[in-house]
Amino acid sequence: MPETSLRDALEFELNGLVFDIDGVMLDSRASNMEFYNLIREAVHLPPLSPEEEEYCHMASEAECLVRIIPPAYREAAYEARAKISYTEQILPLLSLENGLTEALHWLGMWGVKLGIFTNRSKKVYDLLHYFGLEDMFLPVMTASDCPPKPCPDGLVQIATQWDERPANIAFLGDSKVDEQAAHGAGTAFWSFRNNTLDAGLHVDDFFGMITMTAPLVEKRRPAPAA
Repeated sequence: MPETSLRDALEFELNGLVFDIDGVMLDSRASNMEFYNLIREAVHLPPLSPEEEEYCHMASEAECLVRIIPPAYREAAYEARAKISYTEQILPLLSLENGLTEALHWLGMWGVKLGIFTNRSKKVYDLLHYFGLEDMFLPVMTASDCPPKPCPDGLVQIATQWDERPANIAFLGDSKVDEQAAHGAGTAFWSFRNNTLDAGLHVDDFFGMITMTAPLVEKRRPAPAA
């Protein structure tokens, strides 16, 4: 990012950072596709098409099942979904993005509030527990708590719970629905590994994010005691 663009992107008071999960915190595409393909296989449907995969990477579970399961198969699909062990069959396919835990601890050290806004269901709590991140984020807004993205309500509710102006928080996402939610809520939008999005900051990795945003974060208050 050019120096002037980076400077402009950081000309605000960052009091909280909200994370998307899929494609940002986690390399989760393979696990998501396995989940939906297991359901389709159970009702004798072929694997997802590339277009369906792209949709399922961004949308909520409820939206995905409506999109990829014809009405005549839907009842059987819901029964198949209930038999999938998320902990045993899906979670082992997930991995945290390199540098994420370091970035979270660094932001927490400087008092930046951390939240999550995801189109996942409440199964996200199993995921956070699996990786030992359940105490890092408050609140966690899922598709079970508010309308899914691109609706901005989740970001607005997070800002309200934090007692912060939306303009003083940023949302780190990787898709068009993340961009639309951030713009709708009036928050800064930071794009993770997607240079096609309209974002104030484009982040390639979490170590780079720490370097780029250090001036913004560290100007909030004196450095913590060693």
